[in-house]
Formats: sequence, structure tokens, C-alpha cells
Amino acid sequence: MINARTRSRRPAGPSDEIPFDRGDPALAERFEPPVFHRYEREITYTTASYLDLLLTYSGHRALPPPAQQGLLGCITRHADEHHDGRITKRYLHELRVTQSQVSTRR
Repeated sequence: MINARTRSRRPAGPSDEIPFDRGDPALAERFEPPVFHRYEREITYTTASYLDLLLTYSGHRALPPPAQQGLLGCITRHADEHHDGRITKRYLHELRVTQSQVSTRR
């Protein structure tokens, strides 16, 4: 992410500070403890491609047209005036893998 005032890169918080979602404790007796894998990536969008992305989100699509146009207009102005028409978004994908426990009951 770029700091608009200094134009320097500032790191986002490390993903290892975000707690894992361990799921439903009731399932713990049926499954082995999960193993987590995290994948991070940053994607830089142009203003236009970022607006296209926003319009895939149901909350943005559901806005009344005047509110949606106002929001997108503000985002456009901010991105173009303060970030050279580029928006970088960081994504964190988490994969949780587990196995069922072998039952010894008969």
C-alpha cells in the first residue's frame, strides 16, 4: 500500500497476527486438528478496473443508483488525485485442511 502523503510503501499488518478460524468446537471430536495454509497476494488495479471489481460486490450493486454513483465518483476522484489512478488491494486466502478421526467404537 502506498502512503499518499509520502508516496512510500507501508506494509499492511502481517497475516500471522490474524487469528485462525478454528471452526465449530462440536466438530473437534469428529475431526483431527486442522492444518492451515495462508496465501497472500497484492493486486494493483487501475481506477476503472477497481470500479468494475466493486460492482461485483452485492453491497455495492444493491445501493440505490444515486448513492452508488456518488460512492464510485468519490473513489474515482480519490484514486486519481492521490494515488495516480492505481489502487493496490491485499488479499489473504486461507485453506483449512483436516481429516475425520478414525472411530474405534463398534
